[in-house]
Amino acid sequence: MASGNLTHLNGLRVFTVAATHLNFALAAKELNVSPSAISHQIRTLEEHLGSRLFLRQPKQLQLTQEGEHLYQRLTGPFREIETVIGQIRHQTGTHQVNLICRPFFSSFWLAGRLQGFWATHPRISLNLIHQNSFSPHDFERADLAVVWGKAPPAHVTAIPLVAAGLSPILHVSLAGRLGVPHTPAALKGYPLLHEDSRLGWTEWFEHAGAPNAEGSPAYLIDDTNVRYRSMCNGQGVMLGSAALLRPQIESGELIQPFDIVLSQYRYWLVLPQGRRLSSRCEQLVDWLRHEAAQSARAPVAAGPNGG
Repeated sequence: MASGNLTHLNGLRVFTVAATHLNFALAAKELNVSPSAISHQIRTLEEHLGSRLFLRQPKQLQLTQEGEHLYQRLTGPFREIETVIGQIRHQTGTHQVNLICRPFFSSFWLAGRLQGFWATHPRISLNLIHQNSFSPHDFERADLAVVWGKAPPAHVTAIPLVAAGLSPILHVSLAGRLGVPHTPAALKGYPLLHEDSRLGWTEWFEHAGAPNAEGSPAYLIDDTNVRYRSMCNGQGVMLGSAALLRPQIESGELIQPFDIVLSQYRYWLVLPQGRRLSSRCEQLVDWLRHEAAQSARAPVAAGPNGG
């Protein structure tokens, strides 16, 4: 390949993913970029080739004749490249383990325990990759991942790790201004901090038997760390995991007013299916499971209303 074409390797990779899905949004999710970034890469590649690769029709994409030809020629080589890279990475003598995890989990659960891991496994270099989204394709650059939700993603091997049931959490400064809510319905008078939608709070209110207690005003903050900082600044009540925020609750800085918890949510340790783990990965898995079991035995301090 001429050196001038090497600058378009990333665009060609983006093209193969987009052509596989025939959907820029799904391609963006797999590659962990924005749909606009996918569109820009495709447009740049089309300009370089002097040919359209996709017919952009309402609600769907279709490959042009040139796009179909290019896709058929590229899928095999890219698959071979990924296979060779994976084989080299997992067969070399490196002591590095690449772990994907969510930033909030890393900040409030993992980081404080890493000193113990390094003390017992000094020869393992742990590389943390922080991101909120995950797909099995991320195992092309990572060995393991910690994900959050009611259930793990499909097509992975999953180990339940940390119970992360959601319950209202507020800062003592907000309680000082508005008081501590004594019933779920009382939250109607409190500003609520949402994720990127209102579904979490809607689910919690229905579970608590107060489906019409939506607070006002409400703020949507998609990053959990930012949402946590807003809560600590007394700007509202967030749905948080008492398991991760136990030290702050026990110190009195944060208040968990209810023991009503969306208990289905948890963190999962996920492993690639069909891949034999290295001994260093197995050691990290064992350590994470041990730490999770230890943290599960520690009781959560009860809030003012039993929570």
